[in-house]
Amino acid sequence: MIGARRIAIALVPAMAAAGCMTGAQTIEQDLGYQRWKRCDTFATVALKRVDTDGRVTVTGRESERDPFLNCLAEQVREQRKSKPGLIVPEPTFNLRPG
Repeated sequence: MIGARRIAIALVPAMAAAGCMTGAQTIEQDLGYQRWKRCDTFATVALKRVDTDGRVTVTGRESERDPFLNCLAEQVREQRKSKPGLIVPEPTFNLRPG
């Protein structure tokens, strides 16, 4: 009984550390969220996710598609000034009905 308790006590910190590590974002995701935050000015555009490779996926109305994508492209250019060679996948813009 005491042996099982010791094992359980020893495993709790290891499991907690593993849980924290699985929730960590990639550098690419951090940069994707930075781009999103700087372009989060459009009324109908909503963030769905930022993939581990940094791809930003949103939904929005067609009237805001091009201005939003232009904003993201400008943010990529800004990020590349300090990170030459940065590879950023094209964003995904899903149209909302209406």
